[in-house]
Amino acid sequence: MKTRNLILTAAAAFCLAAPAKAQEAKKNVSDTVTFIVSMHCENCKKKVENTMQFEKGVKDLNVSLADKTVTIVYDSRKTTSAALKESLEKLNYTVEEKARK
Repeated sequence: MKTRNLILTAAAAFCLAAPAKAQEAKKNVSDTVTFIVSMHCENCKKKVENTMQFEKGVKDLNVSLADKTVTIVYDSRKTTSAALKESLEKLNYTVEEKARK
């Protein structure tokens, strides 16, 4: 009887700990990249916003026409900064990744 209770207690502790670890792993998959993009007008900004928000893995997007930058928070399990850069280049813009600090 004691052995059974010990096994059930251990199994319950394991089951309770597993979801917490899974949630912790999900939190640490976001990455941020900033690109300098050759946008020159409001239509360019809208084009980038409308296209990039639907790219796989994009969580947040900030497009600044004044700075000519596109900052993207993305899920690193679903995409890479290189893939995001390629998506911007497909819109016929010159794209350069801004150095990370």
